[in-house]
Amino acid sequence: MKAVLPPELSTACFRRDGYRCRHCGDSNSLTPHHVIYRSHGGTDNLYNLLTLCLQCHTATHSGKLRIEVRSLLANNLDVKFTRTGKWKPQ
Repeated sequence: MKAVLPPELSTACFRRDGYRCRHCGDSNSLTPHHVIYRSHGGTDNLYNLLTLCLQCHTATHSGKLRIEVRSLLANNLDVKFTRTGKWKPQ
């Protein structure tokens, strides 16, 4: 069974990111994304979460969108997104 984030942590992530997807800027169907996946030891901390829309979140998990962490900031990450192939959010 998939673990669910506490609602207050999801809300803090969305609030920090201005209720917008960090990649495309969409404000619909938002989801918190673990930059370092839980299966790879990633934690449920604000500095390991980014707000992504469902389309960008799905693209990340399917390898069409990559996230590179440039630096760790207080409760935030400076990241660079790289699209693979011809995928782009619609």
